[in-house]
Amino acid sequence: MAHAQQPSCREGYRQCQAQDKASPFYYRCGGGQWSLYTCGNGYTCNVGGGTGAACVPSAPPIRQPACIDGQRRCAGPGNDGIYYLCSGGAWKIYTCGNGYECKQTGPLQAVCSASAPQCQTGTQRCGGQWPGQYYSCDNGRWQQNSCNPGNRCVNIPGDLINCAVGK
Repeated sequence: MAHAQQPSCREGYRQCQAQDKASPFYYRCGGGQWSLYTCGNGYTCNVGGGTGAACVPSAPPIRQPACIDGQRRCAGPGNDGIYYLCSGGAWKIYTCGNGYECKQTGPLQAVCSASAPQCQTGTQRCGGQWPGQYYSCDNGRWQQNSCNPGNRCVNIPGDLINCAVGK
């Protein structure tokens, strides 16, 4: 039986299995292919964050303290771009957005701040499963790319690459 061709993916990027309802499953890009993972007991995939999706607690704890409008708290480890904001006396979940992470600044105080860059924009390096794959740094994040079919990646001085003909 033939499998449907999945769209290409960006290394490390995640997307929820079900876009329109809560699901404990998500896809993660690794080696240019999507793989299915589970968030774990008590967690649900939520769209947002720097890598596209994150596993967040399915619901805030039942016995959480009453909150005052405007209070914020980060969702916790592994959910760097997710935070809770108190609105109307109840906690609501939000995402910081691409390139930002939640930082706890005090009790029930948090801010979204720019994530530390992984790399310097404009740098490149060869890498990946095939000789023609390489990484380019865009806005502090590594993005996987490929040379034209039949070409191979060669590192050149100045943190750049060249796609050379041949294997």
